[in-house]
Amino acid sequence: MAGLLFPTTTSAQTIALGERIPHIKKAKWLNGNQPKESDFIYIEFIHSGSTPCRQSVERIYKIVRNFDNTSFVLISHQSASKIDVWVTNYINERAGVIVDDHNIRSAFGVNYAPYAVILDHKHRALWFGNPQLLDEKMIQKLTTK
Repeated sequence: MAGLLFPTTTSAQTIALGERIPHIKKAKWLNGNQPKESDFIYIEFIHSGSTPCRQSVERIYKIVRNFDNTSFVLISHQSASKIDVWVTNYINERAGVIVDDHNIRSAFGVNYAPYAVILDHKHRALWFGNPQLLDEKMIQKLTTK
């Protein structure tokens, strides 16, 4: 998927809005499932053993799945053998899970989870931060051309 990316800066959990994020070349997709290209990409950094991460993913996925133009990607530093099975609920044509993400997490400067980023089709950051701050209205506004 061309939409998974590295930022050009590595400052602590800051990505400039409108900043173009270069492509990731070697992502490890859980079960080999790489979502199809979309106009927008919702990315959430998680730890599968965390209750707040699981609740965040469940809540946001219910919203994002209603937007045909948006892919849903979870990124975990855990290996495929260590990640909790619930994440497999988020593997389908428009959703996927990247495991062993140490390089991606470092590149984004992510120090806590859950942490989310929304990108457009040109791989520019439209929004980033705590996914608890997102709701359907905001996601719709961000993903409407």
